[in-house]
Amino acid sequence: MATVSPNRRTERAGVNALRSFLDEHDHLVQEIASGTDHGEDCFVMLTRQRKRTGYSFAVQVKAGKKYKRARGYAIDVGDHFTDWQASKVPVIGVVYDVDERRMFWINLTQRLSTVTAAPRWVQIPRENELCAASLDAFVTHIEEFTDARDTFSAGAAGGQAKGASSPRGQADRSRTRAFRAPVRQWTKATAAPGARQPQVADGYAVVRHSHMIRVLDAVSGAEAWSDRSAFNRPSPMGDEALYVSAGAGRLRAVALRSGRMRWEQPLRVRDDLAVYASKTLYAPDERGRVFALDTRRGSVRWSSSADDQQVAAPLLVNDDAVFALRAASPAGCPAVSSPGAREVVALSVAEGVQKWRHRADCALSLAWTLAENVLYVVERPDDDTSVLVALDVATGRQAWRCSLLAPVSAVVVSGGFLYVSGGRRGLYRVSCSDGTWRRSETATTALMASPVVADGTVVVNTGRSLAAFDAEDGTTRWVRRLPGLAQGQPFVIGVAVYIGHRTGVWACDVRTGRRLWSDDVTWDPENQGNPVTTGDALYVTDRRGVVHAFRAS
Repeated sequence: MATVSPNRRTERAGVNALRSFLDEHDHLVQEIASGTDHGEDCFVMLTRQRKRTGYSFAVQVKAGKKYKRARGYAIDVGDHFTDWQASKVPVIGVVYDVDERRMFWINLTQRLSTVTAAPRWVQIPRENELCAASLDAFVTHIEEFTDARDTFSAGAAGGQAKGASSPRGQADRSRTRAFRAPVRQWTKATAAPGARQPQVADGYAVVRHSHMIRVLDAVSGAEAWSDRSAFNRPSPMGDEALYVSAGAGRLRAVALRSGRMRWEQPLRVRDDLAVYASKTLYAPDERGRVFALDTRRGSVRWSSSADDQQVAAPLLVNDDAVFALRAASPAGCPAVSSPGAREVVALSVAEGVQKWRHRADCALSLAWTLAENVLYVVERPDDDTSVLVALDVATGRQAWRCSLLAPVSAVVVSGGFLYVSGGRRGLYRVSCSDGTWRRSETATTALMASPVVADGTVVVNTGRSLAAFDAEDGTTRWVRRLPGLAQGQPFVIGVAVYIGHRTGVWACDVRTGRRLWSDDVTWDPENQGNPVTTGDALYVTDRRGVVHAFRAS
């Protein structure tokens, strides 16, 4: 009488666990009968929104203590080296840990393509867990690996793939492989829930909370120094220093590395409205004067005349002028919260003398933008409309003005056009040359944040989802539903657009909307501000006051 192998139950546990997991997420699994098993146990066809995508892979599943190692797991290659290495579809190795009921994976085709001699085992790190949280990243890996191999094969077969001779074709292939999932490098607790998002410059991250300044090494997270602060507001950084308003009307420059005071001036200025540019700090006081200070010595290069009209928004600077948005409120009033900003003043960078002044007939929005040789301001004649005005930065003359049928967000400039969110009126694209505009319908919910533009795609936060539109014709490219209410403005790192929501943060492919990465870190953009990106790094202060640093792997 035939007997059943004692290992069969363990072996079947792995296959059953993988099949149940993939079935649960609507992927199609075809199990290969044991009599025809030549190194693969299953064939899987991937789906999105219950539709086949055309991507597939084969799986070799192992289970049992034999495949467990001190630092992970391993799969024996046996006599499958050539088959797995040369496979036209990726062969994925999966080890099922029976005790922990967890699965771990490795791309055997990819791994074996890097060696010429057959290894006995292929190692699987414990970080390569296959679970609900990592499934999107796993699927993305399969898609990108398949696309990269197809491109390479086409190029090899034809000498050069169609489109590969053009820069665009080369860019498309590089973008396919460009996404690198952010990896958490360090965390630092501030013990202050609601601490502001960090400011990052010169290799340091500065966090403000509870009238404290905490300076961290941006690479390691180690604390460089901390000190009390008279005001709980952001301060400008530059030239390896932090510029803060201290008590009793003093302005200080503090070295980022050591916390030592570099210089001090008896000036009562608004450091949260100041700006650093080219070794000069431009800072307004409460009477509307602007001071230009040498950041090395602290000497005052010039100060503008006072006219008792407060500066209402952070200063803007270019090579020739400093631009101040001034409020209609008298000195001593909190202009930042006032809706009464009425004029724009341009001051000479060299001497601080007034170059020109633009007075508006109604209140100006504090969301203004400087791009190339044009300053864009938004007039708010009433609660239901906006007037976008383009001013020549050299003369202050009005280049054009256009009326929009909604209160709009701050302007985003890209490729000869302005993009603004218009609440329930949708997304506007305005020509930089003449102010003509067109509108794309977005959703029934109001757009509360500015859009972001990348790779010919405009992405907006529509509340419960991200929506992407073609930057040229406004047609919808994709819509990605989010697990929680989206918060704040999307931001871009590389080929991915990121958005925070009530339960975490997502990264989606700019071109397709495909989810590439996610994390459970959350923040409050209204009270904490938006996260900071520098190159391939992302810095976030969560709701508990813990600072997280991510970097592309």
